[in-house]
Amino acid sequence: MNTHKFKFILLLVLGLGTPFYSCKDYLDVNVDPNQSTISRIDLQLSAAQLMTAVGIGQRIYPQLSILAQYQTGGPGVSLGDPDQHKWASSEGNEVFRELYRSSANLNYIIQNSTENNYIAIAKVMRAYNFQVNADLFGDIPYTQALKGDIADGSILHPVYDSAKDVVYPGIENELREAIDLIERGGTVTPAADDLIYGGDMALWDKFAHSLLLKVYLRQGASGQAKAAQLFESEDQFILTNEEAAKVDFFDMAGQRNPQWNAAKSTALGNFYVATSTATDYMTATGDPRLDAFYDPTADGPHYGLYPGDIQAALPTQQFSRPAGALAPAGGLMFGPDKPVILLSAWESNLLLAEAAARGWITADAGALYNAAVLASFEYLGLDAAAADAYLAAGGAYDAANAIKSIALQKWISMNNLQPVESWIEARRFDSPSTPIFFSPGGIFHSPTKNSLGTGIFPSILPYPESEESLNQSFPGQHSLTAKVFWDN
Repeated sequence: MNTHKFKFILLLVLGLGTPFYSCKDYLDVNVDPNQSTISRIDLQLSAAQLMTAVGIGQRIYPQLSILAQYQTGGPGVSLGDPDQHKWASSEGNEVFRELYRSSANLNYIIQNSTENNYIAIAKVMRAYNFQVNADLFGDIPYTQALKGDIADGSILHPVYDSAKDVVYPGIENELREAIDLIERGGTVTPAADDLIYGGDMALWDKFAHSLLLKVYLRQGASGQAKAAQLFESEDQFILTNEEAAKVDFFDMAGQRNPQWNAAKSTALGNFYVATSTATDYMTATGDPRLDAFYDPTADGPHYGLYPGDIQAALPTQQFSRPAGALAPAGGLMFGPDKPVILLSAWESNLLLAEAAARGWITADAGALYNAAVLASFEYLGLDAAAADAYLAAGGAYDAANAIKSIALQKWISMNNLQPVESWIEARRFDSPSTPIFFSPGGIFHSPTKNSLGTGIFPSILPYPESEESLNQSFPGQHSLTAKVFWDN
């Protein structure tokens, strides 16, 4: 398809995104009169979307799959640090950097385009980028970020803003502005340069609404009234797999999924095995997605490894692997042609289910929960009959424990598909009073060698080492047990 060819030509030309940060005025002492000084809006958009996909789909992807207890280090390799809850400040460099690089390109679009549709898409993507970084790192540069150009103030050391009081309200405003621009319409609509929706502004409207609902849920009680106002119709939100926000990749040189490409395909099989956390829970609930998420062992059953426990395992013991990890051509979970998912149908339906279960919106929480399960099953190639059987048995919605039911279903559905979002949500849902994942009584296991101490889990990523060394406004490193404002 032309769209796909266009996308990866960009990838090669821009090298996963221009490093120039739209510095149209910076150091312009010697200007080549024969070289264009105007950056094309369409190229900026494509590059920005690719940078976002790389940011959440490469190095941080397997690391947070470990923290979300989908997988752990396998035979012949020790993942060491993540498996033992050790995190150096270098671990978050890539996701932090790529999301800011993406936002720099989006900034250029917002500042230089006159087209409502381009500006709206850029605002939605910028909101997504800042939300992910705030949810992973807490307080981050926002109001002074991306202003290194002379025209923007030459701010090379942006201050850190409160995630709660500044970043999240800013994200909310950007999304509301984007929705307004979409409703007003535009004269020019992106096409192949929009790698997510191909310029379908109705789908961008759904993405924006789903993101905004997520913002309100994470704001807690202060978001309740705004969520109710936002919810005029379920049709405003991502509801089906066809509407999901994702960046596609393809099994061709220079076009492969960033995680697959980085891990060099078959080497994946040496890195990861299933955790007993995941296999035991799914076995206990009779979840047929177990076979889709994980390849069985040679003797048939699924076996998971206790997190971080590979050194204690028998050398002959076989463990389940994420689907496709050992296959040269990949599989459902790992593969060169797998997309990087930004926001899925199961996630959006469960956001709505949560809002309904909390009484924020008037909707059937159980029906939305069931719709999320069906979307997950369909994505994995399982039919509606299998979903119905699961919902009638171990996967049934528990209205008496609605939030726990929704949280667990979100964790299951995101298995190795959205590990970044899954770890964020696991932290938000869990609390000592409602133990679901981390707290005593939750399903997560404390690694055998836990650098933080038995039963203690990371609740935030350390700031990148690049910020420590380069940003003079850096506020100081926080501990791994510090909390983002929405973390209970």
